[in-house]
Amino acid sequence: MKLENLIEKDRHKVIRRMALWEGRLSRGRLMSVLSLSGIRVSQLLREVREENPDWLEWDSKSKSYFVTPAAYKKAQAELKAGTSDLSLAAYLAEADIHADLAPGAGPVAVAPWGFSQVNPHVFSRIRLTIEQGMRLKLEYRSMRTPDPHPRTVEPHSLVQAGRRWHMRGYCLETGDFQDFVLGRIAKLTMMDQKAESTVEQDTKWNAVVKVRIQAHPKLTPGQQDLVRSEYFDGTVARVHSCRGALLPYLVQELRLALDVTKELPPEYQLAVENVEEVRKWLFLA
Repeated sequence: MKLENLIEKDRHKVIRRMALWEGRLSRGRLMSVLSLSGIRVSQLLREVREENPDWLEWDSKSKSYFVTPAAYKKAQAELKAGTSDLSLAAYLAEADIHADLAPGAGPVAVAPWGFSQVNPHVFSRIRLTIEQGMRLKLEYRSMRTPDPHPRTVEPHSLVQAGRRWHMRGYCLETGDFQDFVLGRIAKLTMMDQKAESTVEQDTKWNAVVKVRIQAHPKLTPGQQDLVRSEYFDGTVARVHSCRGALLPYLVQELRLALDVTKELPPEYQLAVENVEEVRKWLFLA
C-alpha cells in the first residue's frame, strides 16, 4: 500500500494504528512506512500527540514513544463496540507485514486462510518482546488446564493460523517450542531477561512441508471433477507449502481428511494424499 499520498487525517489514523498494535512509535519506523522525511514525521507525531494527549509516553532509552495503559483501555472498548478505526486488519494492510513464508518476512506472519479477534495490548506486548529479544511471563489457559497457570516464554513469532492468532516460542516450563493462542493468555508481563533460544532452533517452525491436497476419493467422479475445478483449477491435486508447526491448523481449517475410510463426504470434500510423508508434523500418535 502506498501511504505517502494519504491526506493528513488518514496519516494520523495510520500512526495511531501502528502505535496501538506495535506498542511504540519511532521516527525511523514511520519514515519507512509513510515514505516521508524525518522533519515531516516529527511534525505528524507532534500533531497526533496533541490530538491524543494521554496516548503516548516518551522513552529516552529507546528514543521512541510507548503507548500508555489508558490508550489501550480506551481502544479496546472502542474495538469491542465496533466503533473504532483501529482494527488489526487495517494495521496489517498498511504496516508492511508480509505473508507467511514470503522472503524477508518479519516476526509477524499471516497464514492466509483465517481471521480472529485480538486484544491490542496483548498483541503489542508480544511484538515488543520479540523485537527486543526478551522473555515473557504470562498466565495461560488451555483445554487440558483451563485454570490460569504460569508460563515463561521466549517468543519468536506472531502468526495468524486458521481462525486464531498464536504466539510461537520456547516455553521454559516444558522445555520445547510451542504455540500459545492469544485469546487464552490471561495476563502477561515483559521481563528484563534476555531470551536464550532463537527461531533457528525451532525445527517445526523452520521446516517447510509440502502437502498434496486432492479431491476426496470417495466422491463420485463427477463430484471429484467439480472439486478439482473449484479448488485446483482443473488439475488433479494441489501442492501447498506450509510450515511444519502450522500444518495441523491447515488441516483443521480446510477440513482435510487424513483417513479417507473414516472421514467421509459430505463433511469432507478434500483429503491429504501424502499422509505418510507429513504425518510427523500432525497431532497424531
